[in-house]
This record gives sequence, C-alpha cells and structure tokens, in this order.
Amino acid sequence: MLRAALRHIANWREVRLSGTSGAVTVWTCMIVSGVLLLMALLIDFSRIAAFNYKLDSMAQSSVRSVLSAYDEALYEQYGLFGRGGSSAEELLETAVSGSLGGQGSTGSSTGGVEQKRNLDMIQMSIDNKSIQPALKLGEWSVFRRQVEQEMKYKGPIDLTIELFDKFRPLAQSMEQTAGAVDTLQNAEKIFDKRQSALEKMINHVEAASVLAKETGADNLVPLSGAGTRAGTNAVDFATVAGGYSSYLGWIALDKAATAAYEAAVQAIPPPLSGVSSVLPPPPELNSVLIQQYETDAGDVAGRLLDLAAAADQHQRLVEQGVVQLKLALQEEKALEALAAKPSGSSSGNRALPGEAANGKTPDSRVAVPSIGADIADASSLLLGRPWFQEIEQDLTKQAERFRLFAADARSAGNRLEDALQQRNPALIPLLQGDVADLQERLSLYWRAYVEPGQELEQLRSKVMNADSGKELRAAEKKKAASLWKQARELLDGFNSLKAAEAELKEFQKVDQLAKGNRTYNEGLTASHEESESASEGAGGMDGDASGQRVEQNQSDVERDFAAASKPTNADEAISDSQKLGSGVLDGMAAMLAQGGERLLAAEYGARRFTSMDPRMLQTLLTGGMAQDAASELTSISNQQLEYILYGMVNPAGNLAAAYGELFALRLAIRTMEGLVESRGAGHPLLVLAMAGVYGLRQAIADIQSLAATGEAELSKYVPVRLTYLDYLRLFSLMHGSGNSQISRMIGLIEHRTGARLSEVSTGASVALQGSLPLWFLPRLTKLIGYGEALDGQVTGGRYEAISLAGWSY
Repeated sequence: MLRAALRHIANWREVRLSGTSGAVTVWTCMIVSGVLLLMALLIDFSRIAAFNYKLDSMAQSSVRSVLSAYDEALYEQYGLFGRGGSSAEELLETAVSGSLGGQGSTGSSTGGVEQKRNLDMIQMSIDNKSIQPALKLGEWSVFRRQVEQEMKYKGPIDLTIELFDKFRPLAQSMEQTAGAVDTLQNAEKIFDKRQSALEKMINHVEAASVLAKETGADNLVPLSGAGTRAGTNAVDFATVAGGYSSYLGWIALDKAATAAYEAAVQAIPPPLSGVSSVLPPPPELNSVLIQQYETDAGDVAGRLLDLAAAADQHQRLVEQGVVQLKLALQEEKALEALAAKPSGSSSGNRALPGEAANGKTPDSRVAVPSIGADIADASSLLLGRPWFQEIEQDLTKQAERFRLFAADARSAGNRLEDALQQRNPALIPLLQGDVADLQERLSLYWRAYVEPGQELEQLRSKVMNADSGKELRAAEKKKAASLWKQARELLDGFNSLKAAEAELKEFQKVDQLAKGNRTYNEGLTASHEESESASEGAGGMDGDASGQRVEQNQSDVERDFAAASKPTNADEAISDSQKLGSGVLDGMAAMLAQGGERLLAAEYGARRFTSMDPRMLQTLLTGGMAQDAASELTSISNQQLEYILYGMVNPAGNLAAAYGELFALRLAIRTMEGLVESRGAGHPLLVLAMAGVYGLRQAIADIQSLAATGEAELSKYVPVRLTYLDYLRLFSLMHGSGNSQISRMIGLIEHRTGARLSEVSTGASVALQGSLPLWFLPRLTKLIGYGEALDGQVTGGRYEAISLAGWSY
C-alpha cells in the first residue's frame, strides 16, 4: 500500500514539474513523503511497545502458572509451599499457548512464522522459552520465611494470650527472685568462708589454751583456790621456794654437826698400845633431805625454763589464729561490697509484652507478693570492722598474757638455779616474790582461757552468734539434700527407657536427614562467602558477623544447658533454675526485639509437630515401667518437638532434657513462692534454705501432677493451669529458632513426607524469547535500535526481544 502511494506521488511529481509551479510542488511532495515515513515508523514502534508489554505479561503469567502446582502433602501437613504436581515445562507450554490465544505462533524459528491475515496488529511469535527453579525450601532463610508467613496471623494470638498473659503477673517477682537468689547464694558462699575462717581461728586459740594446760603450769605454780590435779605428784615452785630457807638450814646444820664431830674426834687422846680408842657416834645429817630438795628444785627450775619453748609454740598458734581472722576480715569486706550493690537485679526495667513500664501488671486481680529488697539484704550478715578489731585485741591479749608468764617463769627458773648454786639466804625473799608474780600472771591467763575460761568462752560465743541460724540452716540443707535426691531419682527414671532397634534406627535416619540439611546449607553459605569475598565491604562483614553471633549464641545456650542439666546438689539446682526462669523471660522479651521470629517458630513447632503426652509417663515417673510398655515413649512420632529442641538421637535423652528443664522452671517459680513464705525466718540465709526446701517439695509435686492430669498450676499466686505443651513452647522461645532446630524440623518433615526439601523449589524464573515482523522500513528501525532506543534487536526484518520474570511463594 505504501509503495503504491509513493509510486503515485512520483508520477504526479513528474507531471507537475513540467509546469510553472514545479518548485512548489516538489517541496509539497517531500513534506508528504516525510510525514508518511514518520507515520510508518511510529506504527512499527507502537507495535514493538505492545509486543514488549504482552511478552512481559506473558512471562509473568507463565511463571505464576508454573507455581500454581504445589506439593499438597507439604502444605496440608506443614503449611509449606513447594513446587510439585504437574511438569513445569508442560505448565509453561500451556500458559504460553493460552496467552497467544491463536493470535501468534509458538514456532521455534522465525522463518516458519505463520502469517495471518486478520486483525492481529502484533503478529508475535514465541521462538524460545525456558524455566529455571529457584529458592529451595531446604534453605534456612527460605524455610524461616515460609514459617513466618504461615504463622504471622496465628502465632501472636495463641502465645501472647495463652502464655504471656499467664506469666506476666510473675515476671517482676521471678526477676526479683533470680536476683535475690543470686545475691544470697553469693553471700552464702562468702559468709561460709568467713565463718570457716573464724572457726579455724577458734580452733587455733583453743589449741593454744590446751597447750598451756598441757604444760602443767597450774601444778608448777599453784593458783589460789585450785587444787592439784589428780595423778600429779610433782613438786610445785611455791613449795620449792618456801623450802629454800629450810634447805639452807639443813646445809648449815649438817656443816655444824660435821664440824663438831670432827672436833670431837680430834679431841680423843691417842689410844694405848693394845687398847682400841672409842669414837663418838657420827651425827645424823640431812643429806637425804638436801639431796631431795636439790632434785625437786632442779626439776622445778627445768620446768620453769621449758615454759619459754611452750610460749613460742603458744605464740605461733595464736598468730595462726590472727591469720585466720584476717582471712575472715577479707570475706567480711567482700560481704560489704556485696551489700553495697543494689539488692536483687534490675527489676522493673524489663516488662513483658503488654506490661506497664513500672513493672505492674495491668491485671490488678492477680496480686503476686513482691519479694522485696530486704530478703537479699546482705548487710544483716555483716559483723562490722570494730568486731574484728575487738577480736584481734582479744587474741593479742591471750598471747601477751602467756608470753609474760613464760618470761617471768624463765627468770624464776634462772633465779632458782642460781639459788641452788649460791645458797644465799638473800634470795629467799626474791624467790617468794617470783612465786607471787607467777601466780598473778598465770591466774590472769588461766581463769580467762583454761578454767573456767570465761574470755575464751566469750570469744567462742561471739563467733557462734555470728552464725546464729547455723543449726537451723543445716537442718534445712539436710531436708533439701533429701528432696533433691528424690527429684533426681524421679528424673533419672528416664534412664529405664530402652528403645527398640527399629526405633533407634528411625531416630538415626531423621538425624542423618537433619545433618544432611545442615551440610547443604553450610555449603551454600561457603559458596556465597567465596563468591562475595572479593567485593565484601564493611557492612557485609557486619551482617555476616551478626549471623555468626546469633548462631554462636544459640550454641552457647545449648552448651550451657548441657552443662547445667545435671546439677550435683540442691544449691546448684536452685541456682540453675533461676537462670532458666530468667532465660524464659528473656526469650519472651527477645521475641519483640527480633520481630517475633522466635514466637512464630515456637508456635509453628507446637502446631505442626507432636510432643509426648505426660500422662503416658505416669507409671515411669512413679516407679519404673516394663520394657514392653515403653515402645510408644521411645518412638520419634510421639516426641518430635522434644527432638527439635534438644536433638538427641537417644529418645530417652530428649524426654529427660525436656523434663529437666520443666522441673527447673517449676523450681524457679516455687522458690519464688518459698522466699515469700519463709521471709519470717529473719536470717537471710535461713530464708534461702527454707525457700529451697519449699521449692523442691512443690516442684516435685508439680511433676507428679503433670504425669497424673497433663497439667499443673502455674503458681499459688497465679492459679492458672499450664500443659506440658505450653512449657515446650516456652522452651522454644528460650532456645530460639537456631539453625540446628530448623535443620531438625526439616529432617522430620523429610522423614514423614519423603520429600527432599533441598530439591523442592519455592520459586521459579521464566525466560521467553519472542519476535514480530516489522511492516515498514525495517532498516530504519534497526538504525534506531543501534541508538539503544529499543530493548530488543532487529534481525532480518523482525524485531526480537527476551523477557525474564521471577516469582516465589
């Protein structure tokens, strides 16, 4: 048509040129030709625009058609979308053919394009088409996103109303309890160290007193009003000092008698021959008395001198007592520092969803008593610096008294030895003075530290009064130890569960699937890091580090739980329970901080996976179970949620871990009640011990209630009932939705459905290559295409373009 018009214009131009107005006619013809050329070009451009739009729409509708076929089993059982059903290529072919609607061609070559003479202004054809799957359901990020999409309307309603509202009244009291228990247990450790040091100090002081008594000083220097101890025949210093004058008299008498005897003998005349002379009888001397006295006096002098060595040993014992006193003072300073800290924890700063900033619950009908800062007030355990100064003065006084006595005894012993050698009557009053001085020195020490030992008894009373509730606390500790033994026996009942070989193989199969998924995702992560390592910036590093921190934190939680799952005694059990209670509250708070990811994952697990009915464990928790009756307890089909949380291939281990945490949480709540119930005991450490006994007793009853009825009361102050599944939801919040839990979820899904989520795509991309014939001036259109005015390209009189479209569930 256009060629005919141009031919007519050319002919007309030749005719008009022969006339006088030829020049004007030529210009008119050129203008008309230009207009016609522009109109032709605009027509082709309009067709190209319409072609591009239709090609893009066809690609988008085609990818949606392909994804309209999904795995029904995955959706019905787990609410997950994954490509399945009809062949993707067949769906793509059907969608493209339907979009063409008989107005084009789906031929694979441009030469065979069918020319249609109808009103189709585009006359497009699809020359090539392809589809590529994307976003595998087994990828952690994809799986999480689908879980969030599935639960975003269901999770908050369920957990917030059913659990948050139940725990909200306890939040502040549990936080205060955790702080109080932590403070009191730390204070108890310091307090016990201080008391142990003080008791060692008393032991050293008493040993010094015993040493002084064993020296026999009271027999050596007799005290007024004190008789000689039975079985002791040794002569005392007073007797020796008092007999010194007699001793000198005996010596003088013997000397005189001996001299008189010798004089009498000399006065006798010489005897006559054959006649023997008669000698006078020799005098009776005091030699025996003198010898006995000297023996006694030498023994007394030696004993007096020996007291110096005893004094040195006495000094060392007292000094060791002073060392222990100083160690106790160090613990006292540690207690002072602990008492100076704010009592409890930062209570009131953390509020659960819907809780007021001041920590008060909006439900005023539930009144949970406040723990109060006075319970954890360590200042009542302090003795005060003056107390230690006074005790040190008492110890110094004891050592000084015996040291002075020993020094005087040494001086008296030396004087007595000199008196035996000198035999000087002038020493008589000095020896008598030594006796009086020693009696005075010894009397001060003896009555204070030996008999009756008033000052030593007062010192002992001061130390005992520093731990006035020791016996009561020991009795409560004994009760707690017995209850903890009972609780351990209760929880250790899971050890009697013996899974059959088939059940163990089923666990192992699921675990292998979970490990396979983890390996798959780790490979994707490594590949992604390798591909982006060259261009990775600071922001990317921060993001990756954040992800690593999340996973590391999750590993830390699992490791901390594994380490704390078997406390060795009641005190550790109570301490660990408070950490768990705080962990549950932190999990609830973290739910908001993380945009609800934990909440949605926890609710998804509770809704889509099975957990053990606690009533099935009643026989086990009350005394064991026959082996043939335990098969339903060891099947993974009955404890999927427990496996997701703890990941143990041993089925009994998953149940033991779940009930271990459940018992710990119940212990945390009941200990809170125990602190309130026992606060009248006065002594902070006695309150803690009594609260522990109360908590253990009630927590054991809670486990038994769960086994009997499937539920247990949350608290005596919040009389609502929680089921076993509710507690597993809470533990899911605490453990979070880490990669390990996600892989175990995927392993269970793959085990039940037979699908491999690493091969199930949740998205697809479609590529369509189409073309249309150009009606006018294809060369001119091609030139314009060189200027990037067209998205496609012109080849052989046809416009060709490719459209890409992607979509995901």
